[in-house]
Amino acid sequence: MKSVLHVALLAAVAFVLCSSTSQAQFRERGNWLGPVLTLATDPIGFGVQYEYGVSKNVGIGGIVRYWGKSSSTAGYDWSWSIVMPQFQGAYHFMPGDQLDPYAGGRLGWAIYSYESDFVSASDSGGLFLTAYGGLRYFFSPKIAGNGQLEFRVAGDDYFGSSIQLSIGVDFTL
Repeated sequence: MKSVLHVALLAAVAFVLCSSTSQAQFRERGNWLGPVLTLATDPIGFGVQYEYGVSKNVGIGGIVRYWGKSSSTAGYDWSWSIVMPQFQGAYHFMPGDQLDPYAGGRLGWAIYSYESDFVSASDSGGLFLTAYGGLRYFFSPKIAGNGQLEFRVAGDDYFGSSIQLSIGVDFTL
């Protein structure tokens, strides 16, 4: 119980220290980089994303994600992994605000591998296209939290669901 209170107190202190609105916004020629967790998949994926503001409302960049899982069933060991590099573009509806809603699309390529006691395979799954929408909140000029909902429009479905939910932190470079 004490550790939960410590984490909550630390989060509250960080929020207060980072809560400043000056220059906290999406802007032209801005750069953002940060980690991402994809929560609506099994296993949870992790990755990193980058965005560059090419105009007042438009950002382009990329995201690379990784998922991996291993198990042992009745003495049979297996593991698999998927790496998905994606190009992305987004339109930001309220540039210059602390609250930054956006929508866009991603074009990516899936690279997966599978290993077991008997088989080892690696392959490219091909192109896929997703549409996404999200919300970024700037806690300070250098730190923003974000959440995204992504929908697979075309390509293989690797997780039994065409919808993914992700959260992350963006750092202004």
